[in-house]
Amino acid sequence: MKLGAHMSIAGGYNKALNRGKEVDCTAVQIFTKNANQWAGKPITEEEIERFRTTSEATGYSVDSVLAHDSYLINLATPDEALWLKSLAAFGHELDRCAMLGIPALVTHAGAHVGSGEDAGLARIAQGLDLVLSERDGQDVMVLLETTAGQGTCLGYTFEHIARVIDLLETGHKSRVGVCWDTCHLFAAGIDFTDLDKYERMVESFDTLVGLDKL
Repeated sequence: MKLGAHMSIAGGYNKALNRGKEVDCTAVQIFTKNANQWAGKPITEEEIERFRTTSEATGYSVDSVLAHDSYLINLATPDEALWLKSLAAFGHELDRCAMLGIPALVTHAGAHVGSGEDAGLARIAQGLDLVLSERDGQDVMVLLETTAGQGTCLGYTFEHIARVIDLLETGHKSRVGVCWDTCHLFAAGIDFTDLDKYERMVESFDTLVGLDKL
């Protein structure tokens, strides 16, 4: 089991790895840009090289570093302008991961803001299909993060996540997985506070989504 935390990239992407090492993390999550802004500064070749060199020096293997996307992105929105802006930003986040050699991008997939859960989930799947189809040769995975279900946010049930994956084009299903945020799971009403409850949660997820997606 790998244990880690989200680390700041202040001063450079490689600094996040150093910070993780200082507190004995065996895994690190980062933002590849400011999470509260749409645009990000271009990543330079020097930054890429420093990140990869530091990754080797600190012993963080390819499956030990993940990125999280911007909080502004909403792939479920019915607002066409915001949806297109979100698609462009999400694709840009995937590209930044690819440049840095980060294997997966974690996302809060979005909120339906009144259009309804079914419409929002379909919108997410449609958006993922569009973004992934533009990146056929890219191997960065999308990880749908479980949410707390506040407001109209989607992804607070395993059924939501299963539905999104089911709606994806066949060729894209293997490029989408799941990230459990256990704090969010608990806030959403999924009780796993003892072994029996935890095992029931795991069984439910395996039945609905599949543990191979976790």
